[in-house]
Amino acid sequence: MSIKQTTYRYRIYFTKQGPIRYIGHLDLQKVFQQSINRAKLPVVYSEGFNPHQLLSFAAPLPLGMAGKEEIAEIYLHIKLLPQEIAHSLNKSMPAGIEVLSVKEIPPLGKGAAATVYAAVYYIQFPAVVDMKEIIQDIMAADVIEIEKKTKKGIGRADIRTDILEMTYSAENGHTCLAAKLSTGSDRNLKPQLLMEYIHNTYALGFSLEDVSYERLKILLKGEGI
Repeated sequence: MSIKQTTYRYRIYFTKQGPIRYIGHLDLQKVFQQSINRAKLPVVYSEGFNPHQLLSFAAPLPLGMAGKEEIAEIYLHIKLLPQEIAHSLNKSMPAGIEVLSVKEIPPLGKGAAATVYAAVYYIQFPAVVDMKEIIQDIMAADVIEIEKKTKKGIGRADIRTDILEMTYSAENGHTCLAAKLSTGSDRNLKPQLLMEYIHNTYALGFSLEDVSYERLKILLKGEGI
């Protein structure tokens, strides 16, 4: 369906935390579709034999990972106040999904899914490690090659350009990393691959099974931090 200037597009910022982080992307779509229906929002549908809500998500989360500020977008036939949309959706969302805010964006042009370039991840593991020199070593490297699964099988990939920023802190016997990594259709680095590289290269005293991951924020071109 061609988007008309007379439709209204809204960007929804929401959480995905707790047990509901274990539902996949298709099920998350269903949750939103059902909530939109229950909220009786005047959502725009596609045309054709199998019409569906014009609903999209930016960089869907991997199964099991929590998100503190995820992004979805919808088109409506009628202009509504952003806070009205947020309130209506929150009344019908299951536990773990909370709409944090909504903002109106131009109906034409690229949406969040097409303008994602990075995301910030919170990575925690149960060992106190001085990461200062490790981070300096990683950020100073010209090339960091790892084995990476692709559609063609296992291959070698340089992930250095996908590691944009890293900081760390130690809290209650744990080491916490904040990593800004390339995310999107052009380039994408999963935080698990970064941790596999760190774990295998620097022989740190923890198991990869004990590492926890949370996405803090999705960054869009023109809105980055």
